Amino acid sequence: MEAGRPMVTVTGQTGALALMAYAKNVKSEPAIALAKPISTAATPAPNSPEAKKAAEAAEAMAKLKKDMRLGKKNAIGDAKGRAKAKLQQVMERLKLLKKIYANDPKAMAKALAAAAKELKAAVKDYGKAAKEAGELYAQDFASLPDAATDPEGAAAQRKQLEDEAKMEASGDMDFLKEVRSTSNALKDELQTAKTKGILTQPGKFERSEEVEEAEGGFKELDEMTEDLDQQIRRDMPPGSLMKLAA
Repeated sequence: MEAGRPMVTVTGQTGALALMAYAKNVKSEPAIALAKPISTAATPAPNSPEAKKAAEAAEAMAKLKKDMRLGKKNAIGDAKGRAKAKLQQVMERLKLLKKIYANDPKAMAKALAAAAKELKAAVKDYGKAAKEAGELYAQDFASLPDAATDPEGAAAQRKQLEDEAKMEASGDMDFLKEVRSTSNALKDELQTAKTKGILTQPGKFERSEEVEEAEGGFKELDEMTEDLDQQIRRDMPPGSLMKLAA
């Protein structure tokens, strides 16, 4: 008798039939459930060809990520450079406008409205690039090495990123200062044109289409400049410990 099977005692014909049915069920049951073997992936031995290939693949991936980041950072720098060039063009044009339209307030107001439009385009382009820079640094800080396993490496990389981010944000604030300075200079010229126009132009020159268009452009420019200021401060990487003033 198998171990673990209860002893069955029967009497009479009915009991014999029950015993036969019981024996049939016992034969159909598996005595022992075999465990399936568990397969484990073998870890490549140190200095083995497999380990060498894995290390080379990891190194290639790290280089690819580094090159991609550098390419994106250069693209951001180029976009900011183009926006700065637009700003510089407006600054140079202002010098020319003072000479050309000194005695034509209507033409001056129209030219100032156009300058405000160009300056808004520069701020918009710069803001887009600054946003991309903020996202880039956020990704960098999120992928720093674990300080628990590599405290020195994590600290060194964090400091490098913070220093780089400080320089980036400092350049952003310099751009804002120049935008505000140029905007104020344009507004001053519009005020001068309005004064001359009131004295020399028929009707209410201060309510003319040219003046209203210029004033509306400067109002939008001020709003865009303030939005960019807040964006730069908001996107400042954590831990950069920067105090910016514009």
